[in-house]
Parts: sequence; structure tokens; C-alpha cells
Amino acid sequence: MPELSIDIPIKNIATMISRMNKQDIETLYMYLTNEGAELQDRNKDLELGRAEYISESEAFDV
Repeated sequence: MPELSIDIPIKNIATMISRMNKQDIETLYMYLTNEGAELQDRNKDLELGRAEYISESEAFDV
């Protein structure tokens, strides 16, 4: 996995997080935990064309 190093003050990060809505915070949490690794793998497969998005009707069988 590529690494990235940037210099951002902790206070700025805290401010950004405090301004996030609930969905964004949940997404951030998932990316920062082991759950995020699976999401990143799935996204990579989609970007590389190894997988395709499914429609809402396929996902929910409606």
C-alpha cells in the first residue's frame, strides 16, 4: 500500500473532523480500522474494472 506523509497540525485535523456529518465520520472510521482495508480492496477492484457496480434493483431485488 502506498504511503503518504503530510504535515497537518492536529488542531486542523480535529476541526475538520468536528465539522463532518455523521455519515462522513462513519466512513472515516471504517477507513481507519480493519473494515477499511476490505472497502479499499473493493474500490480498487471497481477502479481497475475487475468488478462492476450493481444496480439498486439488483442490490435490493425490487
